[in-house]
Amino acid sequence: MFWLSVALPFVIGLAVAAILYFAVGWWGFWVVFPWIGFSIALGTYLMAKLPRKKRSVGRRVAILMVLPALLLFVPIANNENFQLEGVVLLVLAGYFSKGVIHYMVAKVFGPLIWGRGFCGWACWTAAVLDWLPVKKAGRVPPELKKIRYLTFAFSVLLPVILVWFLNYDVRNDYLHKAEMLWMFAGNALYYLIAVPLAFIYKDRRAFCKLVCPVPVVMKPPAAVALITIAPSGKPEAACVKCGQCNRVCPMDVDVMSFISQGRKVRDTECILCMECRLVCPTGAIA
Repeated sequence: MFWLSVALPFVIGLAVAAILYFAVGWWGFWVVFPWIGFSIALGTYLMAKLPRKKRSVGRRVAILMVLPALLLFVPIANNENFQLEGVVLLVLAGYFSKGVIHYMVAKVFGPLIWGRGFCGWACWTAAVLDWLPVKKAGRVPPELKKIRYLTFAFSVLLPVILVWFLNYDVRNDYLHKAEMLWMFAGNALYYLIAVPLAFIYKDRRAFCKLVCPVPVVMKPPAAVALITIAPSGKPEAACVKCGQCNRVCPMDVDVMSFISQGRKVRDTECILCMECRLVCPTGAIA
């Protein structure tokens, strides 16, 4: 059973690559998705086999391995921008390939299955943030989390203004030409904001909670996700309300309240990082 759980991400990666290759025809799918699957499989293995105090390194290794595939390989090999602004530009131009496919798989339909697992295991921005020398102290003020709805609105309205009011020609000036530039410029801006925020709030994931517009897209489908953090259900592994799960959660989820009541963690901030499971002293978290 253990080896099946380890191999499953790689098998899923192969399946997704096959489906998209035969649907769209781009060879790069055979590189990207098997690599993502292999990275997650390796991370899962490391989380199980490393010494207990170092097991969280497994996921951080996996997400760091995914970074070059999504941030470098795809934009360069396919001249592609799959950030939100780029996706909106493509939709406005009636072009439903490239970055639109990424958004559909990773951020619209994918969360119906694995919630915000992308944020925990495949986000190229978080891949850097998760390795910053920052020790979490306290929580980001909840009221500030509404800022990301403003950045989401900006990310959608910017391309709308460019196309509808400034007559930006997406097909002639952007598609296959400026996409890669937009991708790298946008990500550079993300890092310039995200890294200082991590140190200011003493929270590696401060950017994810405050500024990143992507969770706004993912939260609705993630609310009904098939895969969630859940109680183990073992009589000998009852929650003792020690609070360790809450203390290590990078997204400030109140894991303990769900587990202690025997409920699945139905919080759309959960990124399936498994940190809570790793520190639970009784094995109450599956």
